[in-house]
Amino acid sequence: MSSFSLTQLNAQDYKKDSLQFKIITQIKYKSGAVQDIKLKKVLCDYCTEKQTKQLGLQALKLASLEQNDPKNKKENGIKILSIYIRLAKTDFSAIK
Repeated sequence: MSSFSLTQLNAQDYKKDSLQFKIITQIKYKSGAVQDIKLKKVLCDYCTEKQTKQLGLQALKLASLEQNDPKNKKENGIKILSIYIRLAKTDFSAIK
């Protein structure tokens, strides 16, 4: 028998008060070393230019942290990395 009540579950429902964004980045490898990290696309239909720019910059930072992860690293070639960022609606609206 579960000890959680319906009100406790609703209070923890992050989807109601947050937004999720998908940002696509590209990491280029040559001889196992990173040559370049590029922002390909920020998927957001309602973002302002500044919001799009800020999301892109954050995604580039996250991509640089992921560049040496064995599941992302390549000897030679390009790795397309989709990054998901979740922000509270209030924090997102503060980016003006």
